[in-house]
Amino acid sequence: MSRFAPSLAVLRLLLLGFLLGVTAVALLLLGTDGVADVLEDAADSRWGIAAFVVLYVVAVVTLVPGTIGTVTAGAVLGFAVGFPVAMVGSLIGATIAFFIARGLGREGSQELLGGRLMSLDDWIGENDFVSIVVLRLMPIVPFNLLNYAAGLTAMRPSRYVAGSVIGMLPGTALTTFAASRADDPSSSAFLLAAGALLATVVISTFAARRLASARST
Repeated sequence: MSRFAPSLAVLRLLLLGFLLGVTAVALLLLGTDGVADVLEDAADSRWGIAAFVVLYVVAVVTLVPGTIGTVTAGAVLGFAVGFPVAMVGSLIGATIAFFIARGLGREGSQELLGGRLMSLDDWIGENDFVSIVVLRLMPIVPFNLLNYAAGLTAMRPSRYVAGSVIGMLPGTALTTFAASRADDPSSSAFLLAAGALLATVVISTFAARRLASARST
């Protein structure tokens, strides 16, 4: 019987999965309709931007879609302030989630996946920076789940942070800019931002396919 008892590392991985699962179910049941209002109230409070960033970080760690915070930042704070604020909040939240997964789940994933994870780790060891940049550029890749998934791999934290900054810059800039102009969706500025976002999706999808083919060869 003892041969099949899960190790402490596997138990930590299961705990991480359980907590993320409970959080995901809670979001499905409760919804995220009030998140933007909470962020807006935080921005208008006496603590202003600091309160907004803290709540944005909490939202990212608890799997609330990062787009909500980014759109709210642009709509409430404007582009000049909202863009850097959204970058800081999303990056801090993404980094915390990465280290949560690294601390709770990395060893357990190694035990459970063995050689399959080792093969992925070998590839990531050579492509961690490029892979995180491309994945961050793709809006179809869930931002919050990528934060935790990256922590389970051998991706170096410095490369993760640097790649995340570069990968998040275009989408965050365009989203906050579009949100700051959302009061006039027929304006040329809004339409240009929306078109640039679409172009980012197309280009990053092509880059992801190239990256995947490079891995398979």
